[in-house]
Amino acid sequence: MGSSYNNYLFVFTFLSLAYISSADLVSDVCSKTKDPAYCVKFVKPLYKLGTTTPIDFTNATLEASKNVLYLVYLDIIGRETKASKSNNPVLSGQYRECKPHYEYAVSALRQSQAISDLPNHYKRMARLAGHALTEIQYCDSNFTPIRSMPADFKALHQNSLNVCDICKVLTTHLAVRTGAI
Repeated sequence: MGSSYNNYLFVFTFLSLAYISSADLVSDVCSKTKDPAYCVKFVKPLYKLGTTTPIDFTNATLEASKNVLYLVYLDIIGRETKASKSNNPVLSGQYRECKPHYEYAVSALRQSQAISDLPNHYKRMARLAGHALTEIQYCDSNFTPIRSMPADFKALHQNSLNVCDICKVLTTHLAVRTGAI
């Protein structure tokens, strides 16, 4: 009886998630982020109107966000090398200290995406997405007002913060919608 009830609950949850309209989901999620305009611009192309379930949409968002973080991570490696070669050990050190945080954030989003197809793991997905955001925020502490973040990197870093915020809000929304939280 318990197994049958759990299967019924999973199917009911899945079907109820499948009928959320894209406009509602994008609107609900983006309104809760720190930069709603960026969110809409980032996620709207990821949602294939009428053909994508919220879980597919979440996976697409996690994948795109993971790619953004990985590209910034690669940029950090190049910046660290360049700063080291130009005898700027302070800036080189700041980038070196950011690298592991970006690695951990990419890993957290990868883990969240890997468990997305498993039933009742939405709360863990939300925790992992929150962890990714926290890791990217740690990078901020490497750049103090005295040793400020270069403007071009600041823009890339802000994009990283934005996509992690979107992932956190989206996965939390999914967890709340399914009753996991």
